[in-house]
Amino acid sequence: MTNKNIDINWNRKIEENKMFAITAGTEIEIKDKVGWLGHATSIYNSLQEVEESSIKYLIECIWSIYINEKQFFICGNGGSACNSNHFAQDLTKGTIENGISKPRIKAISLCNDIGFITATSNDDSYDNIFKHQLVSYANEGDGLFVISGSGNSDNLINAVEWAHLNGMETYGILGYDGGILKDKLSSYIHINLNHMEKCEGIMSIILHYIMCQLKERINNKS
Repeated sequence: MTNKNIDINWNRKIEENKMFAITAGTEIEIKDKVGWLGHATSIYNSLQEVEESSIKYLIECIWSIYINEKQFFICGNGGSACNSNHFAQDLTKGTIENGISKPRIKAISLCNDIGFITATSNDDSYDNIFKHQLVSYANEGDGLFVISGSGNSDNLINAVEWAHLNGMETYGILGYDGGILKDKLSSYIHINLNHMEKCEGIMSIILHYIMCQLKERINNKS
């Protein structure tokens, strides 16, 4: 039975929709720069600009926290809150091989406790939702990792400032120009792109890479 409400021309020129032409040297020749291709090209180009040394440094810092059995707190807002939860899960569960890897990375997302977050927002200020969790749980020598597109969120800035005053190292992954946080963090990964959704997608790629590298190292050690 034909659906008359759908008019699809299956004979459109597929060639017009081609994204890439891969040469023998693996160089990607961009055929077009609109729509999906423009989005993918922007992400590809931005990934090439990320300093690999900053990623390697974060891996070494998380490894040190793991070896010393310290805690690694993660936080962000909106989509970055979701990336925080995802990254914490990847570090605690995703790095385990056959359920026997030990010790485990003690990664904790500060975006999970909806009761604490809403109580603090209601009774105090949304600007303190992460800082007050650190007051409750963090110890000297622990690490704080912030995920931010703009680098200007007050609740992240407050958490970072508290962390520094209490013997914690601070790390981050930032978009746009890095905002205020770039001058407050011990170190950070920078995605120099003024597009929030693309930044969040690139962050996810980088964080998955970090998890994969740590998983390999942890399970080679076990």
